[in-house]
Amino acid sequence: MIYQAVLTFCLVALSTEAPRRVRRQTANEVATRIVAVSKSKPELLSAAVSQADPDLLRVALTDADPKLLEVALTKAKEELLGTALTEGVNGDLLRVALTEARPDTLATALTAADPELLTTALTEAAPNLLGVALKEAEVKLLATALTQGVVQELLAIALTRSREDTLATALTEAKPDLLNVALTEAKPELLATALEEAETAILAVALTKSRPDLLAVALQDATVENLIVALTSARRRKRSLD
Repeated sequence: MIYQAVLTFCLVALSTEAPRRVRRQTANEVATRIVAVSKSKPELLSAAVSQADPDLLRVALTDADPKLLEVALTKAKEELLGTALTEGVNGDLLRVALTEARPDTLATALTAADPELLTTALTEAAPNLLGVALKEAEVKLLATALTQGVVQELLAIALTRSREDTLATALTEAKPDLLNVALTEAKPELLATALEEAETAILAVALTKSRPDLLAVALQDATVENLIVALTSARRRKRSLD
């Protein structure tokens, strides 16, 4: 019954817009609607059409990669799907998530994330950095970044002030416990400094070889200048001075 009710709702909603539209639907718009009414879990489609902000639903039905929309409508937790389609989410960031993610990273974000952290990612991230996170991240590390007590401010810094290569390094090479230290215990300005200034090879060492308590000390007590020294080579420093 719920499937039939939702299917009817969707078809009626689409048909009521038809007289006002002068352009033809694109092939992608047709494909996303086929996914919605033929492959969704009924409870997830119900959540989407009953909770979504209309502008965000439009993004999902216009721009989404149909395979990624299918992931969202078959694997997501209802609460997290609702979060992704409401909560003041930025339409451009939703578009990135539904076009640039890998299926496994999108599924992780929509099943494992803390709702508040998912909201942070979809409202505050720089689009290119969100794209890097969803294209490059190891699933276990993405889950770490979106759960386990991560501080919203620190996640926002990682998704706005990183370089693309340092963010990719953190989300592909770090040990989960050390990534968690960086995203739960760092001073905000020191985390930003690390992600803006570090050489990727040295950052990888810090996020794989450190003792957790000592990494926390470095990210809490260092001066900005000394943290840069620790995360860059003398050769780079010399070039910058030249």
